[in-house]
Amino acid sequence: MLDKTYANPRHEEAGYYALADLPQRASVAEIAMSTGWWELDQIFKLYPGQFVVVTGIPGHGKSTLLLNIICNLWRDRVKSFLYVPENESHIREKLALMWNNTALEFDVFSEIGCFVQCSVPDTFDQIPHTLDWLLNKAATAVVRDGVKILLIDPWNEIEHAKPPTMAMTDYIRQCIMWIKQFCRMYSVTVIMVAHPTKAGVVDGKIPTLSDIEGSMSWYNKCDNGLIVVRDPSSNSCQVISAKVREIGAGKRGRCFFQVDPQTGRFTPEMGAVT
Repeated sequence: MLDKTYANPRHEEAGYYALADLPQRASVAEIAMSTGWWELDQIFKLYPGQFVVVTGIPGHGKSTLLLNIICNLWRDRVKSFLYVPENESHIREKLALMWNNTALEFDVFSEIGCFVQCSVPDTFDQIPHTLDWLLNKAATAVVRDGVKILLIDPWNEIEHAKPPTMAMTDYIRQCIMWIKQFCRMYSVTVIMVAHPTKAGVVDGKIPTLSDIEGSMSWYNKCDNGLIVVRDPSSNSCQVISAKVREIGAGKRGRCFFQVDPQTGRFTPEMGAVT
C-alpha cells in the first residue's frame, strides 16, 4: 500500500511540492531587462535571479562598461547597489561623465536609483568585508530601497575568509553557491567582475572565462559570462558573450563599441553585433 504521506500531493513539508503547485517564474524572454543598447541586447540581457561573471585584461573597460549599463538601466527605473572599492572615491564623477540624460535626471538617479556600499572601515577593528558581510548589506538594500542589480567589482577586493584546509577552488565554488542562492531568494541580478590569471593576459591573447583566477567554477556556475576586450591602438572595444545558460538571455557572439576617452561613454558601432 502506498504511504499516504507521499501519496498526498499537497504535503506541507517545507520545500516539497506537487509539480502542479511548484512556484514558477515567467520565461526569461518575458522578464529580461534591456542593457540600454539594442545591439548588446542581441547577445546579453539581464533578468531576476541571474549570476553574471565579467572578465578581461585589467584596464580594458570592464568597470566602465558595467557603469554605462547601470546608467542605462535607470531609464526603466531599475535600481542598483554597487560595491566598487577601486572606483568608490570618484564614482559619482565617473557616472556623471558617462550620463546620457539631463543633469536633473542624474540628480534623481543619485538620490533614489543608485546606492553604494562604502569599503572604507570606520574603525581599525571593524568586521572584515567578507562576501557574507556584503550580501547582508545588499539584502538590506533590496528590502529597504528595492534594488534589482548588485555589482561587485572586483572579486579580489572582498576579504576572503577561506579556511586554511580548504582549497581555493572549493572556497570559490562555495561562495558562488551562496551568491546564486542570494540571486534566487531576492530575485536580483548579481554581476561579478573577476580578473584572469597572469597566464590569461599574455600579449595578443584574449582571456576566456576558463582563465579566471582561482577556479573553473566561474565558468561552470555563471548564468552569463562576458569578456571585455579593448583595442589598444584605438577607442574600439568589443564585448564577447561567452556563455548563455537561459533561452532569452542572449546568445554567444560579439558586440563592438566606440568608447569616448574623455567621458567613458560607450556607443555601439555601426553593424555592432555579430
